[in-house]
Amino acid sequence: MFEPIAGNIFRWGTMDGESGIMMYAHLLLKDGKAVLVDPIAMPNIVPMIKILGEPIGIIMTNYPHLRGSPLLSRQYNIPLFIPDVKEVDEDEALTAIFIDLYNMKHGKPYGENTKLPFGIKAYNIPGRHEFALKFDDYLIVGDSAYGIQGKLKFYPSGIWPDEDGSKSKATADSLIPIIEKTGAKGLLSGHNEDIPSGLQEMIP
Repeated sequence: MFEPIAGNIFRWGTMDGESGIMMYAHLLLKDGKAVLVDPIAMPNIVPMIKILGEPIGIIMTNYPHLRGSPLLSRQYNIPLFIPDVKEVDEDEALTAIFIDLYNMKHGKPYGENTKLPFGIKAYNIPGRHEFALKFDDYLIVGDSAYGIQGKLKFYPSGIWPDEDGSKSKATADSLIPIIEKTGAKGLLSGHNEDIPSGLQEMIP
């Protein structure tokens, strides 16, 4: 079930039955502890994660990536970090309804200045309603970018029905400065392929 990306990073995934797109979650390890990013709840996932590390926190990159985050945070009794609606420019009233509907009131809003587990640093991606997370040499995003056949692509690039070249350029313009600023060598994404290395050389 778990696919190794690096010595301390694993991912697991399943197909989204509605969109037909593969979606992925990531597990980050340090000193026998684990942080889950956009986790997907699947049969037997709770004991299987504990085989790799003791979960200490869950981080959502964006609200559409709710997935199994609230459920797993309650089952493990660990903090759930949800994007600060003001920083990611979400509609506060609608997001409050979303949080209530999916039983996420225990979630802790986080932003660029929040101390996250493992020293993970959050970067707001302008215009994307999403945070990029820096962990070791990797940048973790939900939807903004991904690998396809070993190449870096920006949302959207032919996978989603609403493909629009101008949107893809806008996402690239928002994310590339973060890639450069962080010096990240790899990219972990909520969809398609991860990019384990060579990220800086892929910047257009």
